[in-house]
Amino acid sequence: MSLFSYAAAQGYIRARLARLLDRATWDRLLGARTPAELRQLLLETAVAPAVLRDGTIVLQILRGEACSAGRALARFLPRGSRELVAWYNRRFEIENLKTVLRAVHYHLERSRALSSLVPLQSGWRWEALLEVGSVAGVIDQVRESPYARPLEHAMERYTQEHRLFYLEVAIDLFYFQRLVRLIEAESGANEADARKFLGRWIAIENLLWAYRYRIYGRMTPEEIINYTLHRAFAVGLDTIRRVALGSPLAIEAGRLGLQPSVGLSEAETLTEMEHQAERERFELASAIISRPLARLGGILGYLWLLDGEVHDLTVLVEGKASGLSSAEIARRFLRAA
Repeated sequence: MSLFSYAAAQGYIRARLARLLDRATWDRLLGARTPAELRQLLLETAVAPAVLRDGTIVLQILRGEACSAGRALARFLPRGSRELVAWYNRRFEIENLKTVLRAVHYHLERSRALSSLVPLQSGWRWEALLEVGSVAGVIDQVRESPYARPLEHAMERYTQEHRLFYLEVAIDLFYFQRLVRLIEAESGANEADARKFLGRWIAIENLLWAYRYRIYGRMTPEEIINYTLHRAFAVGLDTIRRVALGSPLAIEAGRLGLQPSVGLSEAETLTEMEHQAERERFELASAIISRPLARLGGILGYLWLLDGEVHDLTVLVEGKASGLSSAEIARRFLRAA
């Protein structure tokens, strides 16, 4: 049954790989001289649905398609892997929930919030949630979801200090803690694949959180420890304690095999480290997708390729709009220029 499931997933992926933009197409897009020319070129590709009639490029549409792909692939899989991929896919739902909470908390314009939502084919009516008049009201509307309990626990602190941070970090910690448990529940080759793609991602995210709290949030060691994961594969509680007590970012990045440039500030190193980690995952995904996909790594690799394509398209669209050169834009890509 497991082999049949992965064979079906492999067929789904192989049928859709041609939709990813090839090297020649990326070269043409990079060569566009104006945003208008870029829009015209995009209309000739598989990402044309993201270009609206008025010329607006809405890349969130592509992220919605990536979410649909994850949901479809999860249905092919045996129970344990199905639950893991389905929970990983909930990152889009969590992103939308955070968007709604920010919009309500900061009283943002509805149109601005709507443009930031990922179009999901299932779940809550996000537009209706934006109409709720308070953060407490939003949480009440999602009380049947798995996020209700962590949000309710964080509400007391939010009410006292009126800082959205406590609600957002509660969702993040809950999401990643369950993802860690699901990865640990896998075995054999699937566990190895899950750790390679998701375990390393979680470890790096945990390290980035700790340094953001220290550098930007000026948090105390106790707060840094409270708002990070204590089980995150290569970055567990011992690492977090070192960060909280002042360990340099370059040293901790080196422990993970990342090599930040010399002479950067910690804030600059943080940005570079995040990009290095994303590029590493993209390269891993590109390599694994060229091989037989009859295991979990092929599915996770494909989903990361979808994310990576949206990342590079975002860099491209924003770079052209800002007047950056093709070389400057290409340096920010995850794919090789």
